[in-house]
Amino acid sequence: MTRRSVVWLGQTCNLRCYFCYFVNRIADPHHPEHAFMKLDKAKAICQVLRDFYRDTSIDIQGGEPTIYPRIIELVQYCRDIGLHPTLITNGLFLSKAGKLEAYRSAGVRDFLVSLHGLGETHDQVVGREGAYEEITKSIERMREVGIPFRFNCTMSEPVVPLLPEIARKAIDYGAYVVNYIAFNPFGDQTTGHRTAKNVPRYADIKVALTKAIDLLEEAGIEVNVRYLPLCIAEPRHRKNFYNFQQLSYDTHEWNFESWLWTMMGPQMGRPDIGPGPTPRIGWGAAKIYRPDGSWTARMLEGGHRGRTRAAYTVQHLAARANAALCGRDAVYRAEARVRAAQDCHYRYHDVCERCGAKAICDGFHGDYAEFFGTDEACAITDIEPTDDPRFFIREQEKFVEIEDRDWAL
Repeated sequence: MTRRSVVWLGQTCNLRCYFCYFVNRIADPHHPEHAFMKLDKAKAICQVLRDFYRDTSIDIQGGEPTIYPRIIELVQYCRDIGLHPTLITNGLFLSKAGKLEAYRSAGVRDFLVSLHGLGETHDQVVGREGAYEEITKSIERMREVGIPFRFNCTMSEPVVPLLPEIARKAIDYGAYVVNYIAFNPFGDQTTGHRTAKNVPRYADIKVALTKAIDLLEEAGIEVNVRYLPLCIAEPRHRKNFYNFQQLSYDTHEWNFESWLWTMMGPQMGRPDIGPGPTPRIGWGAAKIYRPDGSWTARMLEGGHRGRTRAAYTVQHLAARANAALCGRDAVYRAEARVRAAQDCHYRYHDVCERCGAKAICDGFHGDYAEFFGTDEACAITDIEPTDDPRFFIREQEKFVEIEDRDWAL
């Protein structure tokens, strides 16, 4: 299972992507998560991720991490403590001479570059004229300098017809992984930014996505599809589709346990990090964990620091006992199901009851079902009913970095 963590440095960004999970926080300079945190806090979070959660790699995000004033120092620190660092970036400020060389010297492992279209479409989606020209310059420089890179592409409505061409660009540039991600109703997207006009129909996605996957696999490039119903895939591509239950088995996805902690309010805003020890998934986590840190805040404001620490300790012991009894896979799978139900209010069509993959598929986003219904669902009947989240994905060939091979293979 994955040992990758994530840290959000602050929701300050030089783009305005309409599909962003943090679109409101980026637009509001007074939001407690908007401003970048201090370097000392970022280092403290990374140390917890390495020492407590035993993660071995990290995705560093902003907003936009390359405009974080002390990003090179943070990259070096992560590498020094054993967290191999990736930057998730829009690539606007990486083409200048010396920039990428500095990241390479600091120990960056790779870049995960956000390519959300081509030409004017990319500029329209990210809200900045000239962004596509800048990102292509940065990608070309990454290739020159010899820093590996992957692509993220969010499949909003205007981008869908371009998916095969984006695949060709990935092949030409030399990306080693491409992730096609559904336009998801996560975070700030629950506040009305998604509409029937900018969310594409799954049937339309399928046509373009099938061509893109075939192109990439013929070129030997790993391709992953995030958060679409499994029945949208052609049978040969089911191995490429990841819903919540599959995420933990991808080394480039985040550890649910550390992810649960880093997305709590105290870890995403400017103040100090929340009190330790930190919560583990499993029994009792649903009570202690709140994205805004409200439970912990209420306890501390009431002067119950001792009770708070005791609650964390009891929860840790109970969660560990639960994992020992049920197995780590079962605990992580239960967490995946909670996220699917809680974050997106996923729905199924009646035909899903006959689907052999229903138990490992999230279904349809709740608001997607409101926009378009669920009639696109198609029961997968060419397999026996399975309860194994890895049933399809174990057939996929994955790229595993050298540093991860001792535990990931």
